Amino acid sequence: MKGQAIFQLLMLLREETDENHRLTQQNLLDRMKQRYDVQLNRRTLKVYLDALAEAGYSLCSTKKQRTLPDGSVETMHTDWYMEPQFEPGELRMMTDLLSAMPSLPDKQRNMLVDKLTQGASPTYRESAQESHVVYLHAPAAKQMLYTVEVLCEAITRNCTVQFRYGNYVLNEDGEPVLQPRTRSDGSVREYLVSPYEIVVSHGKYYLMCCKEPHRTVSHYRIDHIMDIRLTEQFERMPLSETLEQSTEHPRDLAEQLYMYSGSSVPCKFLADKHIIGDVLDWFGDDATFEQTIQDQVIVHVRTNPTALHHWALQYGDYVTVLEPVSLREAIGKTVHRLARAYEDKLAN
Repeated sequence: MKGQAIFQLLMLLREETDENHRLTQQNLLDRMKQRYDVQLNRRTLKVYLDALAEAGYSLCSTKKQRTLPDGSVETMHTDWYMEPQFEPGELRMMTDLLSAMPSLPDKQRNMLVDKLTQGASPTYRESAQESHVVYLHAPAAKQMLYTVEVLCEAITRNCTVQFRYGNYVLNEDGEPVLQPRTRSDGSVREYLVSPYEIVVSHGKYYLMCCKEPHRTVSHYRIDHIMDIRLTEQFERMPLSETLEQSTEHPRDLAEQLYMYSGSSVPCKFLADKHIIGDVLDWFGDDATFEQTIQDQVIVHVRTNPTALHHWALQYGDYVTVLEPVSLREAIGKTVHRLARAYEDKLAN
């Protein structure tokens, strides 16, 4: 009975109190009776409160003194509350981040939010609990959480995984659906890989792995992985045995750009000064800037050339790649091809 009552008291303090919602000992006694039909006396309540504090729970109270009939002074504790595990702002940030994850289906997202906010402080519950962040740009991956769970298990157990990898196509109703990649004969392509790490880049989850029978490290979007399963009969290939023996997952924003496979190289480009904020958003502190006389800056980053190729096209009006020369030439060819394509469209 004691163990159950002290646990019920803990739940009461966690869910009904915080710095803005304090309860006197009498309030606690009344709420224990109302909520759990548990009758406690003041002495037993004080024992339970002391036990919770000794166990490490963040119990707070206000000290007050009163003078007893014999003239002695007694110190009392009142206005009890428990400091929440997460502040309202912290919970808001975490629930908004969950809402902003494009790969989570609504059902799983709501389940995670409910778990996260279970036992939240009354101050948090009094605030607006509906997230104001909504991700509008991508369909959810139904198998996302399960896929991550299987990958973590495979890495822990040092075994390979097999899966199908999908691309989005339009179904008969014109809606995008994830469809497994196929071979030239129409059969579904199966991927057998040695998983090494899960990397999160720009809100997307990637698997860093080596695909059989190759010996190079690749990255796959986890929300595009379908029908994953452990293949315990095959041991995972050690990363040291791949052709990229020193490969680690990208450690900074510049190297994470679009998560293309392959090595990162030193790159340099001109950028209009008014997009310095955009450059920092994409490359972070890994970008270094060099002043120029005009309204441009020279930016130095270390990143994947293919990724920078695509990024430079996105900011084409404001960015000019200078180095490496091979990348500059490749972008030039792409721009000429695009120009011809648009000229043909206009002519027609």
